[in-house]
Amino acid sequence: MKKIKFYIHELEYAILFLYELKLIDYHSRMKTRFIKLLTERFQQYKDEYFELVKEHAHLDEDGEPLLIEDSTQPRYDIKDMDKFKLALIPLLEEEFIIDVNEHNENMMKSVTKSILHCGLSFGGQDQFLYESLCSKFEELSEDDGSNYTK
Repeated sequence: MKKIKFYIHELEYAILFLYELKLIDYHSRMKTRFIKLLTERFQQYKDEYFELVKEHAHLDEDGEPLLIEDSTQPRYDIKDMDKFKLALIPLLEEEFIIDVNEHNENMMKSVTKSILHCGLSFGGQDQFLYESLCSKFEELSEDDGSNYTK
């Protein structure tokens, strides 16, 4: 069975990239369905992340994590950053696997084509993120030789 695998820390880029990708008609609808699928899992991650923060942060009287305001941006007041980072690693390395089946195969083909043939140019860090995203979709057609890239 064909499948595509994302690590949780890769979902945000994939969602943002697809969100900004301008498509029309059928490909736009398939892209929207795929974004919803990724967003649902990413929201689960964000909820779990917040629970982890609550376990490791100083809390206010309402049980909410305290924020530290500094010159860059607010951040949570974590008691022991090393322990927090160790607890966070397994969460970030969780895999989100989408099995391709008869119910989502057309969506996956459309999204694959849209990503691999988007006609955009990339530089800096974006070129590496885009290449990583493309390699995931290229693997779909390599799994069994089906034509996902044309």
